[in-house]
Amino acid sequence: MTSGSIGSHRAFMGVCITLCVILSLTLYVGWKFYFFNVANRHSLIEKAQLAEKKARDLEKLGISLEPGHTSPATSVLPKLTASNEAALPLTPAAPSAPPTLAYSPIQSASLHPAESSIKELPLLESSDEVVQALQLLDQYWKTESWKDRVPLVAHAERVASLMKDYYEVQGASDPLPGALVSKARYQIDGTEILYLSYASSRPTGSLEIAMLRGPQGKFLVDWESLTGYGEMSFQELRTKRPTNPVLIRSYVRLFEYYNYEFSDSKKYLCIKLLSESGDNSVYAYCERGTPLAQWIERDLATTGPTGFKGYTMLISFPPNAQSNQCVNLDKVVAQRWLSLP
Repeated sequence: MTSGSIGSHRAFMGVCITLCVILSLTLYVGWKFYFFNVANRHSLIEKAQLAEKKARDLEKLGISLEPGHTSPATSVLPKLTASNEAALPLTPAAPSAPPTLAYSPIQSASLHPAESSIKELPLLESSDEVVQALQLLDQYWKTESWKDRVPLVAHAERVASLMKDYYEVQGASDPLPGALVSKARYQIDGTEILYLSYASSRPTGSLEIAMLRGPQGKFLVDWESLTGYGEMSFQELRTKRPTNPVLIRSYVRLFEYYNYEFSDSKKYLCIKLLSESGDNSVYAYCERGTPLAQWIERDLATTGPTGFKGYTMLISFPPNAQSNQCVNLDKVVAQRWLSLP
């Protein structure tokens, strides 16, 4: 072999080696970039799924979380909070008469909630106030007597009589929380809320808990939305058939059931009301074409055939009601179970 052919062979081998190195580097960089994109995509998908679940959970409280978006809430609704919280009673006074809510039809001409401003706030999970709030909530679950729970709830002066009615008269009990799923912090019409979501056997599959700042700056349990408190239980409603408006909290969705006084499907819009435990229900009606019916159709359009939202409402039975399951929908007080000042 001549020296020229040896040189040519070495040059050829050098070029081949160089090409192999370049190809290897290209493949390495390409595969690394590909796997980075796959991992990044999976991360984005997980974040999107968490955000979607968070949005679904918030919808159960009536909170729509979109930047710069306003959602129906309670800004023009009857005031359901105590006017003075300066001192929390350690022992609630027994009410001399059945508890009543400060509702008057004159307070608001509208029969459905108005627009509200909702803003997500930063949440520092290790902060003293969040740790304290979780400890207080844990203390709430471990406290057996409702009287001993009173200092742990927001608006205690007003809510104490409602708690007595709920536990002693209605014979109801608290829902049982499962694992903590998510937590967040919001400002709704100027009111700061610490929001916690737990797994639950409730119809929606979750238990939403709102905590509000008390007079000393600590987060306290919003007991009414936690329990889904109503002036009457569903069973009592169906037994007594009150013709005056009664405030209740329930899960709602559009439904097709037309019977008795409300047999005309062209005249009435129907929604199904499900109790907080999911073991009882009634059907509520309002006339189609009214502002209330139009608002409900818009608000419940996204729930689908099996989804629910939580409403606070006023309902009543028609005079001489033909059944114990068809009621008038007098007003949607709040698009959630949480009532704000």
